Amino acid sequence: MVLDVPKENDKVFEVEGIKIIIDEDMADYVPGFVIDYRNTFFGKRFSVESLYGGGCK
Repeated sequence: MVLDVPKENDKVFEVEGIKIIIDEDMADYVPGFVIDYRNTFFGKRFSVESLYGGGCK
């Protein structure tokens, strides 16, 4: 598991006890994010995607 510490220009959001760190410029640029966390047949999956599409997994 990779743990990261927020930098000065990051925004931190907490969703159901999970903290998500997003670069401030990216957070201000898009209107919002979709956060998906679930158990699947292939294991746990966690993804954060911008409402404009794309995203990071």
